[in-house]
Amino acid sequence: MLHELAQRDTVRGLDLAGTATYVVGLTGLVLALSKGGLSGWSNALVIGGFIAAGVFLPLWFVIERRGRAPMLDLSLFENRLFSAASAAAFINGLSRFALMFLFVFYFQGPQGQSPIMAGLELAPMAIAMLISSPLAGVIADRHGSRGLAALGMVVSAAGLAGMTMLQAHTSYVWSAVWLFIVGIGSGMFMSPNTAAMMGVVPEHRRGIAAGARVMLQNTGAVISIAFVIAIVAASIPKDALFKIFSGLANGLSDQQLAPFIHNMHTALWVLAATSGVGAIVSLMRPKHVQA
Repeated sequence: MLHELAQRDTVRGLDLAGTATYVVGLTGLVLALSKGGLSGWSNALVIGGFIAAGVFLPLWFVIERRGRAPMLDLSLFENRLFSAASAAAFINGLSRFALMFLFVFYFQGPQGQSPIMAGLELAPMAIAMLISSPLAGVIADRHGSRGLAALGMVVSAAGLAGMTMLQAHTSYVWSAVWLFIVGIGSGMFMSPNTAAMMGVVPEHRRGIAAGARVMLQNTGAVISIAFVIAIVAASIPKDALFKIFSGLANGLSDQQLAPFIHNMHTALWVLAATSGVGAIVSLMRPKHVQA
């Protein structure tokens, strides 16, 4: 039933220099962001990580511009729709992926759940995505993806903002409601946004385009997690912080948990604002209706 539409690329090869510089630069950035909240921003390892990112990430960009078979084909981004959709995918990674990471600590820490229950309690977001993604794909095919992708980011931002009302002992029902709303928004965004990206590149470049989308989204995800750790870990006594991170917070008082809840709310507001920026970026691209 399936037929190969594209010919194999005539220019192939492994971009060792580009891959190596990207890995070193991104590792330095993530290490510096996550370590800074725990050890202070003047820590030598943190400063070294930022220096590595500042040197190797621009060098990676230069290599990709000049390389014969680059890891990331930057010419794809000359298309306005592809570049805007890619930026939105990166921002979606920034705004959503750290949420699962953050809520594992919230469920195991202040809520006192086991690791298994903490994982199960994240299910409403996945269920909502399972519902909204295929529906969003059908609607985008008929009416275009720009408005739907932007609306999905707005819905996610609303869910993230609603999570700032959660306290240490808030009923799980409210966590499930907000997770479900974020999942609906994510499903509304991801399916149309991916279809738009794949629909504007030549057939023989779709593999590269798919790889670029995943790379950008996952890059946003790891930076998001590192950044959220830095926010959450700020101004919390280390003994309390490690008890929360280890799921041993049952003995902590509400007063000891208060800094974590405050920092969690700050992180959620940042993620909500990031999702709002993603909605604006989604609206900046031209209209797209899949043939």
